Amino acid sequence: MALKWSVRRQILYYAVAAVAAVFLSIIAWQALFSTEATCFDKRQNGGETGADCGGPCALLCQDTVHAPVVLWSRAFKVGQRAYTAAAYVQNQNPGAGARAVSYSFQLFDDKNLLIVEKTGVIDLPPVRTIAVVEPNIDVGNRVVARTQFSFSTVASWSRVLADAVVPVHVADQLLSRDGSRLSATLVNDTLKDSPRVTVVGVLFDQYGTARAASKSTINRIPRKSSQPIVLTWSGGISDIVRAEITILPSF
Repeated sequence: MALKWSVRRQILYYAVAAVAAVFLSIIAWQALFSTEATCFDKRQNGGETGADCGGPCALLCQDTVHAPVVLWSRAFKVGQRAYTAAAYVQNQNPGAGARAVSYSFQLFDDKNLLIVEKTGVIDLPPVRTIAVVEPNIDVGNRVVARTQFSFSTVASWSRVLADAVVPVHVADQLLSRDGSRLSATLVNDTLKDSPRVTVVGVLFDQYGTARAASKSTINRIPRKSSQPIVLTWSGGISDIVRAEITILPSF
């Protein structure tokens, strides 16, 4: 028996309403339970090569990076009870930096007994050679025979965009004859102000052995300008044939 038009129309309304309800339910479910892939959702998605690392993410995956290599570490006597410890570290991840990496200097005597351990935190910028300096370490009346430098936390490396680091170069470097004073000019010839930079000076003898180290910080170098820097060593350092200045930029 044929249905009346009014009944058919009512059934049509119910069908349309049911389809609309299902459609809206699907949209609501997607809004509640599905999210756009990001580099902070603790999942591997969106082209990442690991959870929140690699691919489009700035954070590099741990299995694709290299640990920094310690080239050398030494301690230099600067007073009756004080030493300055220094180390050269090589960043093996081009274009990448790591923030807030904990480190340790351990100073030992000639019997290989630990005299003192000095800890700190450093940002490792996207430069090849990184100088770490810890000044004025009190050793009491003991004599340092060996120095060991190490990182106590695993660095989390991230890509650093080239324009995030303002290049600063060294000009007019001059070391005094007695090894007591190292001066230079830091030049920022870009159109951007350079934020805080750490400047490290290391003195070497004819055998390539580091004999002294010092550091200073400059909070800002305006664009198209220069800034003089002077590092000093009381009493001078004898038999120095070469000085190196390392710039550690902010990033």
